[in-house]
Amino acid sequence: MARVVGADTRRTPATATGTGRTGGAPRPPVAEEPVLEERLVPPRWVPTTSAIICLLAVADSAYLTYTHFINPKAINGACFLAKPGSLVNCGLVTTSRYSYFFGSLFHHLLPVALAGLVWSVAMLALCSPWAWRAASPWVARARLAGSVAGVATVLWLLYAELIQLRHICEYCTVVHILTFALFVVLFLGVALAVPAEPEAAGFDETA
Repeated sequence: MARVVGADTRRTPATATGTGRTGGAPRPPVAEEPVLEERLVPPRWVPTTSAIICLLAVADSAYLTYTHFINPKAINGACFLAKPGSLVNCGLVTTSRYSYFFGSLFHHLLPVALAGLVWSVAMLALCSPWAWRAASPWVARARLAGSVAGVATVLWLLYAELIQLRHICEYCTVVHILTFALFVVLFLGVALAVPAEPEAAGFDETA
């Protein structure tokens, strides 16, 4: 009588490779499809409005920088709202120690007017049409971070003007308003953003 020998349940190399037959070639690994990050697009009015605000801020900051370095007394004649005893006194504000960052410690180190001009130019670049179409998320993050930094600086300047000096400068106030307006526009751009269409996001689903 023939003996029944138990079948060997060990997997052969061919079976381990997943080919299903002895001596077959190993199955090539399946390539994973790249995960595309969803890009959000703000309302159409946000890029245009932000660029206009930045242009106005550049013009105002450029004038303040010019008067600071070229003719500090000239701003008194151009301060239309200034009257004796009034809250508005551009000359006093723009020549005080608060017209420099850390003015009490490092006087004449970094004028606020020049810093405002640099910030306005940088934000104009970040709010340009090319920057709004940039695929990198770091451009949007830098834009929002720059706006938050501008608002924080304005709050410090308002404290210096209203609490310490008890006077304001109308040209500085214009920059302050523009800074807050830019922050609101960018915040709304993030809050109201919607997913981009495949073509706008830089890829085509039919490909």
